[in-house]
Amino acid sequence: MPSTLLPKRVCACDSAVIEVAHPCRDHVRVKVAVPGFPASVPGQFVELRCGQAGTNAPRERCWTDHGPTEAFETSWLTREPYLRRPFSIADRTGDEQGAQVEIISRHIGPGTAFLDVLKVGDTLNLTGPLGHGFDLPSPNRSAILVGGGVGIPPLLYMSRVLAAEKHRGAHLVLGAMSRDLFPVTCSESPAEDGRPRRCLQLPGGAPYAATVTTDDGTIGLRGRVTDGWQRLADREQLSDPIVYACGPSAMLRGVAVLTRSLGWDCQLCIERNMGCGMGTCLSCVTRVRDESRPAGWRWALACSEGPVFDRDLLVEEWDHAAR
Repeated sequence: MPSTLLPKRVCACDSAVIEVAHPCRDHVRVKVAVPGFPASVPGQFVELRCGQAGTNAPRERCWTDHGPTEAFETSWLTREPYLRRPFSIADRTGDEQGAQVEIISRHIGPGTAFLDVLKVGDTLNLTGPLGHGFDLPSPNRSAILVGGGVGIPPLLYMSRVLAAEKHRGAHLVLGAMSRDLFPVTCSESPAEDGRPRRCLQLPGGAPYAATVTTDDGTIGLRGRVTDGWQRLADREQLSDPIVYACGPSAMLRGVAVLTRSLGWDCQLCIERNMGCGMGTCLSCVTRVRDESRPAGWRWALACSEGPVFDRDLLVEEWDHAAR
């Protein structure tokens, strides 16, 4: 399913919260019912208004010779969420007439604090699906889904889509700092030696084995996701493998270096601050190769050209050839 099939339509609407769960410390999983939500693919994201309905309506902002007016000053000093927040789609069911969309959030600042206290019946304003997602693998390819921390959600959605496509050769390698920051429910204990095991409750009952890693060893293999992935590569017979990864920059750097050394294809879902999600605010730039430019690269917007990029298109710290 190539990315050329990605939808061009986006909805912006109020959605009803139909399920709230707290899978681990600091995390919340929110499911909303979205009317008219266009078709989506794993790796795409939504922008959420993290405030009560009407609180982010246009308001007058005044600045005088003596400083901001009281209304302006109060809004910013109280850290009221002003911009929307981007979240990867963690799961999606239903059709375009009535979709159910899940996001997983970690409580970090005032925007995520709003999501942390949502209740069933509340309203959440949503825009999406946005961005370009993963190109799905052909049926005969081994797909390795690598997620770290808040980068785990799009790989959960990916597992549902692959299972629906009857894809058999998929494995997950998911990592977190500790057990109480791992936002996926375990059906049994992950193997401490990194051996792949069907140990996770995946969306749609996806039947894939997983390796779980934690920095402190409180669940699964002690180490990083690249350690777990190396154990997988050593033990499993993989057919023309392709890696799909999302997580912090340091993790993506390790994934890029390792996949390149092995000669494996790789797609990376990068994390950036996206103020608008639609290419207007220009806050999410990243460097990509462009041989038509004198420097051999150009700036690209992660929100519109990404957030998923082919590894070899990105020009980042790991790409020494671009320096």
